[in-house]
Parts: sequence; C-alpha cells; structure tokens
Amino acid sequence: MAKFKVIVEQEVTVELDETKFDEAFMQEFRESFFSFDSLDEHAEHIAQLVARGLVELGWERADFIEGYGHAHEMGIKADASVANIQIVEGQPA
Repeated sequence: MAKFKVIVEQEVTVELDETKFDEAFMQEFRESFFSFDSLDEHAEHIAQLVARGLVELGWERADFIEGYGHAHEMGIKADASVANIQIVEGQPA
C-alpha cells in the first residue's frame, strides 16, 4: 500500500459587506458562536470553512453559513484556489 503525506495550500479571497457586521450582529455572534471582535476574525473563519469544503459559495441559494445566514444576504463572497501541492513524505508500493 502506498502512503503519502501531501501539503495542499489554498488561497481564499473573502469579501465582507462591513455594514452587515454592525455591533448588534457582532454581539449576537459572540453570544452564540465565537468571541470575534473584528472583521479579520470573521474573514479568517469563513476562509477556513471554504478551504475545508464545509461551505460552498457561488451556488444559487446554497450559500447558508451557520452563524451568518445566507451569504448573499450578508454580503459575503469567497473564492478559493489551490496555490501549491507538494508531497512531503511517501513511498509507492
């Protein structure tokens, strides 16, 4: 059996409509989910959800993100691309 350790790096571009992330939203999000205080933290969180395949944005109405609702209604956009793939360890069978 061949076993490989592969590093896959992705770049995720996240756009947020900062007017949707007002203090009322931020407070409710902190109380129910994570103690994020900045747009940076939300961008990082959304990026890792996209990178891990837990959220797929761009599909018509299939853009619900737990804690945010429908991405298009929150002004959330994200696009991921693979930046690098590298085998760091492995031996073929």
